Amino acid sequence: MTYRFKHVAEYALLRGACGLLGRLPYRLALTLGWGIAVLLWASLPRPRREARRRIRSVLGASLGSEAEVRRVTWLAWRNLVFSGIDTMRLPHLTEAWVRQAIDCEGAEVLRAQLAASGKVVLAVPHMGSWEQAGVALCFFGLRLSLIMRRQKNPLTDAYLNRLRTSRGFDCIERDSKSLLRIALRHIKEGKVLTILPDVRSREPDLQVNFLGGTAAVTRGMALFAKMADAPILPGCVLREGWTRHRWQTFPPVYPDPAVERDADLQRMTQQVFDLFDRTVREHPDQYFWFNKRWILDPLTPAPAAPPAGGA
Repeated sequence: MTYRFKHVAEYALLRGACGLLGRLPYRLALTLGWGIAVLLWASLPRPRREARRRIRSVLGASLGSEAEVRRVTWLAWRNLVFSGIDTMRLPHLTEAWVRQAIDCEGAEVLRAQLAASGKVVLAVPHMGSWEQAGVALCFFGLRLSLIMRRQKNPLTDAYLNRLRTSRGFDCIERDSKSLLRIALRHIKEGKVLTILPDVRSREPDLQVNFLGGTAAVTRGMALFAKMADAPILPGCVLREGWTRHRWQTFPPVYPDPAVERDADLQRMTQQVFDLFDRTVREHPDQYFWFNKRWILDPLTPAPAAPPAGGA
């Protein structure tokens, strides 16, 4: 396969950054990330303004002042860059470091849930260092199955997938035609199917109340749970200070066999998003406000088909 120069350059930069950042002491690596965050903050005004608008629309009344909106926006941006640093350090993680830096009490809850029911779907919002936190669970003896999106750069996509599988993940491509079959098989094999459901659907599906608005989301999380008769365990990972992380889990959401399928999917999805809503409001500086496909944006209507026989 022939690769574009851009793809090769991005891949080389990624591998070089992973090599450098993985060998630096953690706080020093994050200090470097802080400098990168400052430079990008100054050079990317449009994402900064859009994130402020989103935060203001969701939390303006509770934050109280424009200065507080700007502070939360900056911290969310810095934490996003920190999470990128964490991802690039994944090849160098050790069990000793994970146990020292990450409070994985949530892993024990997840293990207990898996022992009780034999299967579980883990639902996590885009908060904290979510990729690193998933790898941490593998060090605690849990087998994770991750639904992921293919990257535009095939070289970086293949590298990240090799990295995930080397750490104990099974990766399922989100757009795979076999997604449902593979995901259900993984759940029944006792693997923890891990989903980050707080992204806007690309086509009409479910609508839930979230962050003071109506979010169009997919039914995948609830559908997998319903079909496998598996509980959904909502959780999140929070950064504490610069260098500490904490897994937090919430009460499981169970499918109800007595409820009609579509109604049950709606109920389960809304219950999970209610928990996410509360967590985002409690820790707004940890949330991913910079997504290009903002979850509260309306769906783009499909272009109208030309009239039959039209020119």
